[in-house]
Amino acid sequence: MLKRNRLIRTTRSRFTVSLSILICLTALVGFFPNKQVRALSGDDLQAEGAFTCDFGIPIEAVGDPTFPGVLERDRMYMADRPGLVHKHIPLSFDDSSAQLRAGGRYLFDTAAHAERYKQWIENDFILDGIKFFDRPQIRNPDCHAWSVIGAHDFGDIHTSQVVVRTERWRVPEENQRVLLKNRWPAIRAQAAESGLTGVWLLYNKSEQLVALVYFADRVVPKDPLVLDFVSLAALESSLPLGRVFEDLGWDQTVDLTQWVLTIWFPFVLGDQGESSVWPHSPPLPEPFCGDTVCDVSRGENYQNCPTDCQPQCGDGRCQTGENTRNCPGDCRLK
Repeated sequence: MLKRNRLIRTTRSRFTVSLSILICLTALVGFFPNKQVRALSGDDLQAEGAFTCDFGIPIEAVGDPTFPGVLERDRMYMADRPGLVHKHIPLSFDDSSAQLRAGGRYLFDTAAHAERYKQWIENDFILDGIKFFDRPQIRNPDCHAWSVIGAHDFGDIHTSQVVVRTERWRVPEENQRVLLKNRWPAIRAQAAESGLTGVWLLYNKSEQLVALVYFADRVVPKDPLVLDFVSLAALESSLPLGRVFEDLGWDQTVDLTQWVLTIWFPFVLGDQGESSVWPHSPPLPEPFCGDTVCDVSRGENYQNCPTDCQPQCGDGRCQTGENTRNCPGDCRLK
């Protein structure tokens, strides 16, 4: 408990210092320099479905060096689901409960695939005999499948989407799709003008929910020794995109800004696909040889990481000595 309280106090202190730096910086360059953002041109992302989930995890998890390995193992099953375009995992401190807030922001090619993913993660993803949401580290999950009204990247997802803000509203029962489609061009234009690096507009008619998910780049250079509170505060303090809905009188239920802990791309058997991105590691922990998970997509193999990798791990076949722990890229779930 003493260690956790010390971490929270340190976090608050760093935030205060970072916010002071932010005030000085914004006077000079603004929140999001437009030179880092692509011009408003090109097509929207080819994604018609989305899934979002938020839950608490113990604050001690951020200091556990094996935590990224656990996530990488999950990635090799979660990112293998049909229709996945990509996933961002958000992370933030929750002072009210002295824990972390994490979860996922996913895009799928179709709304049906997003709904199927929700059913799978809630009911059928069982690893080591435990359903995902029965894991003791996961607390109070809040998950939704969505149809995508529009989604657009203005910056490179690999390098420029390092903080994320999520706004959500409860809306009238009447179908809001036409209204949302009509307002999407203004939302997209405002996102570009504000220097954001990505934006999604989401709708769930049955649950009467609308959400905006949007991303921003750093406003200060990355420091491997200090977590980037400045960029987090910049996005959190900026004018919300959701002001485009102020005239409608909708009840806003969520306005949450977080770091992007990691980004996943579609899985390829043997873990031969694109590796995950970890924008804030270091200082946050990241996968490493010795975390017990063989990350072939990150260049690990038996020759350079025998502690994690079996001799044939990465060939797409689950062979003798391999299992879902030491070679999840080859050994699939039944």
